[in-house]
Amino acid sequence: MRRSIPIDSVLGVLFALGGAAILQQALTMQSLPGMNVGPGFFPSIVGGGMALLGIALAVQGWLVPDDPEEEAPPLATWFAVWIVMAIAAAIFAMPMLGFLIAGTIFSFAIVMLSRGGLVPALIFSPIATASVYFLFTLVLRVPLPRGLLG
Repeated sequence: MRRSIPIDSVLGVLFALGGAAILQQALTMQSLPGMNVGPGFFPSIVGGGMALLGIALAVQGWLVPDDPEEEAPPLATWFAVWIVMAIAAAIFAMPMLGFLIAGTIFSFAIVMLSRGGLVPALIFSPIATASVYFLFTLVLRVPLPRGLLG
């Protein structure tokens, strides 16, 4: 009996090719004088990660056989819908509120949506947001929106 190509393998290969294309384009970007981080730094990380994870998905799809008895999970769940809505709200609010306020609210929402609990959300959100903010602004010297704190 001939085995069909698993959909995970096909999607993994497509994802890996997309990541490789992003990585290739990012590596051709010229650095700007006086900047610690060039314009291709973050796209290189994203493209490389996409390529590696796409390869992993393709290999897993090929090695792990499909169970015909197992029902596939739904493509969209309420959790996924709420996550996308939280991301969209954070993108919309970031210029007005600034990274620290919008990021803290976003992190809080993600922890609560993931059923992490109120106390962990209150502790994690400001610490994670401040850590990311200082990493970008002080270490990488990438400005982030200041918003209300401006």
